[in-house]
Amino acid sequence: MKMLFSSPQSAEVGLLKDLLDKAGIPCEVRNENAYSNFPGAAFYPELWILNDDDFAKASQIRDTLCGTSSENLDSWVCPACGEKSEGQFSSCWKCGADRSADTK
Repeated sequence: MKMLFSSPQSAEVGLLKDLLDKAGIPCEVRNENAYSNFPGAAFYPELWILNDDDFAKASQIRDTLCGTSSENLDSWVCPACGEKSEGQFSSCWKCGADRSADTK
């Protein structure tokens, strides 16, 4: 099982899940309502691919939807806290800062 996508916008996660469901790729959303259990903490919905063999195809669907390419999936350092994150994340897992402020 691998995480494919995370976003503060649950609609983005839902849209990608629908596309993966239509493609026959088993997946699940996690942390969808975690904020209600931990008020004040930043938890974003995450989309997980259940079968590792489906991850490459799921990544292609995600990249098409998001308009990204594999070139943009390099690891990056959070501009706010300095934590290193994997390329598929659009925000820092530690502090929640947006990657768009990243200067590469």
